[in-house]
Amino acid sequence: MKNQKENILFAATKLFYEQGYKNTYLDQIADVCEITKPLISYHFKSKSNLAREVIENYIVENKNRVALKLYTEYFKGKKSDLQISTAVEVRLFDMLHLCDSNVMRFAKEQADEKYEDTFSKDSVRLYQIHDRRYHLNINRKADEISMIARAAMASSLSIKLAYVKGEFDCTLEECLDYLTRVHFLLMHIDNDRIDDIVQESKDVLNQIKFEIKPYFRII
Repeated sequence: MKNQKENILFAATKLFYEQGYKNTYLDQIADVCEITKPLISYHFKSKSNLAREVIENYIVENKNRVALKLYTEYFKGKKSDLQISTAVEVRLFDMLHLCDSNVMRFAKEQADEKYEDTFSKDSVRLYQIHDRRYHLNINRKADEISMIARAAMASSLSIKLAYVKGEFDCTLEECLDYLTRVHFLLMHIDNDRIDDIVQESKDVLNQIKFEIKPYFRII
């Protein structure tokens, strides 16, 4: 049985997806949950903060589903490759935006209202894990990990918004290739290795089928 906070997240996810961020109001979410509007503010402080938690929630859920499928159907019990897994997750996350106009609308509208809340609180952790595994050539004293995380998320959103506006002369696949590369370029990975990572991630997705579904889901 869902608790009150989970009910709010569930209702907000549905409304944000169907109506967009701009046309969804806390009053509507409160009505769906049969609670008062101040209770939403109690749990989430603001609409933009609620939207960020919706994003973080579906990122975690999708990441867990993707990771399990890769483990059972691609790596099949062998030692997994973090770079390949990350590339697959990144590509699928970008496909979620570029292949579902409702998701892209929500991301753009939320960023337009409060750009700061587009950044996941756990975004730095991914790059910290890569640093521990691969000993990245970075400046730790300057906290380059945090800068990489911000640069990756900001550039990714900017590229996707420009793509859907028709500003690039490239195919969807070419755009996804570049979006995947960005993360590893920022981590100072060798170009030849990046080529291998991007290609294998595409091979994985040709072999293991994932689908983009409504309500921010990758299954």
